[in-house]
Amino acid sequence: MKTFDIEQYSRRIVESKPSQRVSWLIDATRENMLVKNEKAPDPPSVLNEKTGKLPVIIRKAMAERAKLSCAPVGIWDKQVFAGCFTLREERIVNTYALPEFAYPEEQKEGEKYGFGIYSMFGHISPDYKRLLKLGTDGIRKMAAEQLKTAEDETARAFLQAVLISLEGLEIYASRHVDMLLAKSEAEEDPVRRQELLRTAAALGRVPRYPASSFFEACQSAWLLHLALQLTDNYLALGRPDQYLYPYLEKDLKENRITVEEAQELTDLYMLKFNERSQDNEVAAEMMDLEMEQQKQEKKWEERKLYDIGQQRYNVRDTIDAINHWNQNVMIGGCIPETGEDATNLMTVMMLESFRRMRMTNPVLSVRLSGQTPDYLKRQTAITLKTGGGLPALYNDETVIKGYQKFGVDLEDARDYANNGCWECILPGKTDFYFIKLNALKCMEWALNHGRCHIDGKQEVPDQGDVSEITDFEALYKRVLDNFKIVMEGAAAHMVETQHLRSIVAPVPLLSAFLEGPVEKGKDMTQMGARFILGGTIAEGISHVIDSLCAIRRVVFQEKYCTMTELADAIDHNFEGNEKLRNKLDSCPKYGANEEEADEIGVRLTHDYAELMMEIDGKYPEMKFMPGIGTFSWYIAVGNGTGASADGRLAAEPVASNFSPSKGAMTKGITGALLSFSKMNLDVMPLGSPLDLGMAGQYVQGEEGTKRLVGLMDTFTQLGGNLLTISVADSETLRDAQKHPENYKDLRVRMGGWSAYFTMLSKEQQEHHIKKSESGFF
Repeated sequence: MKTFDIEQYSRRIVESKPSQRVSWLIDATRENMLVKNEKAPDPPSVLNEKTGKLPVIIRKAMAERAKLSCAPVGIWDKQVFAGCFTLREERIVNTYALPEFAYPEEQKEGEKYGFGIYSMFGHISPDYKRLLKLGTDGIRKMAAEQLKTAEDETARAFLQAVLISLEGLEIYASRHVDMLLAKSEAEEDPVRRQELLRTAAALGRVPRYPASSFFEACQSAWLLHLALQLTDNYLALGRPDQYLYPYLEKDLKENRITVEEAQELTDLYMLKFNERSQDNEVAAEMMDLEMEQQKQEKKWEERKLYDIGQQRYNVRDTIDAINHWNQNVMIGGCIPETGEDATNLMTVMMLESFRRMRMTNPVLSVRLSGQTPDYLKRQTAITLKTGGGLPALYNDETVIKGYQKFGVDLEDARDYANNGCWECILPGKTDFYFIKLNALKCMEWALNHGRCHIDGKQEVPDQGDVSEITDFEALYKRVLDNFKIVMEGAAAHMVETQHLRSIVAPVPLLSAFLEGPVEKGKDMTQMGARFILGGTIAEGISHVIDSLCAIRRVVFQEKYCTMTELADAIDHNFEGNEKLRNKLDSCPKYGANEEEADEIGVRLTHDYAELMMEIDGKYPEMKFMPGIGTFSWYIAVGNGTGASADGRLAAEPVASNFSPSKGAMTKGITGALLSFSKMNLDVMPLGSPLDLGMAGQYVQGEEGTKRLVGLMDTFTQLGGNLLTISVADSETLRDAQKHPENYKDLRVRMGGWSAYFTMLSKEQQEHHIKKSESGFF
């Protein structure tokens, strides 16, 4: 291959259109969203007299193997990569249901600690590089060698389970080979026949053996991802531009593929992540909505302080998230060993594929730094202009520094990716779990005897009457003490229970593709991963900053009212106290670069991180880190929280992630970035996204592209850590409500992922419209 100009390709490709094949599949994917497919039958139980006395981890591996031995196999017409969650022609959709493998008494034991057979948290990224380099055959040899010297029964059971699970993945591949060969025999089109035979040949080699070409690498990575999804492991994909590019580079050098062919393959690979997408109304028809709502209400009523959070979910949240499966992809960044920029042709191709598709999966993110090439920033800006708040933007300098401050080596920190929604993790080597800290509830408890305003439940110890709060420092101490109660309790809970997941929810297939478990002879759920990471994600921080600022000014500086009068007004949701509410609402707020509010934010984020560092030093079993965010649950967080001292009414949505509250951005995007960048972001290694928006009219043409690039540069130069930019406006959103058929690819950011606007619940749609009308965009 001749010397290739990647910059020229990046600038040229954004003006091009996908191939006819890709265009057809994009349309087919959208059409398939409207189809009510039949669910594949549940696989049979693996429990019998012969298996009953085996360790649960071996039975789980047998269940994984059984699932992969019977799950329907297929390939979409015109696709070249086999393996489908939804089989389009057959009108069948697979499920994550596993064969029964745990006895009722085992499940009951797991329930004591909050775990069930589907307690795989999902916020993990497997080691795809290991898969492509070793294949299942190489990993099998590793496990077999470890098994020879394993001294305890637990290690032997785990390693035997790995061998069984790997066999299941190989069976799944061979079943696809049989299917493809049968299809090729029936295929009349000679070109399509050869395509099917090519895919069959690839799956005859991978994932069993190391990938030997770009095509095999993509097929192998996809099949593992699908197998994990089918066995209830909703997982991220790490940095595919880094682990796929060596195979593309080799093929190009040896003239086995053209750049145009590689782009089409990349488009087809990226489209695979959308094959299971469903229209929300179609999905709702397949659900028992009343039962789902009852389940969510029961969850709220029985909530514990150390549950995943204090959100008051309802069926709306389930349906709105119907197309989110934690399929995160991170591109760009730096090379771990050298720190040099890692942008390559695969980076550019994946970014272009995402622009072309205008879909919601995979959840794409781009790592930026001072050494990111201008052409990649320009291409990222052009992609952002298509809407949906993707790709999300990460600042290498700040994120890497955060990991180092919590004791992670530089080379490991440089290899970070994300998972689930946006949380930063180290792919292929991390077992991750977090608990959400509703920071606004910490304020609520301080003013309401430790009780929830919504239902009166006593959630933390009573700190005394508000009349005893005689100055700002006393109030601040109460709030921070509540932070500490939740954080310390959450950390202790995680340390005490994480290893107990193995009672009913071991993950031998996933563990085979992580650094640590096979080497240690321990399943991931037995604390076998190299990094075992826990943390808290603080919700509603913006409102806490605003509330503290408002109380300091209105109560303690201006003495406009007493703490008792303020608490009474909050208790009554400001009914009859509009004047006080307006007074509170008019105080300085985070997000407008106002020192009075920002200094409180700087102090609060510093103290939050310090608390986490103390906890991290207390537990050698796990590493604990902080983050700030709401994910997509800003409505649910608000629904579970009473009125607040910043003027927010009870049950109103909170600001998404670490964004300013509604109406706070009086100094525009620049003011928001300036406030955000002050907030000790280099000690928030899990992330703390600032979600911004821009109306489409401001980003039109080349000038608009330059404006977005300038915003990216400002973000990195100021030291932000995570930024999302949504391009939309209220007029477009309103018109999409009236004419949804004209806006099939209109997407909006949901805090941690993107959704099709026209498929969202009316409540979510109105929330996005109000956010844009309030001057957020």
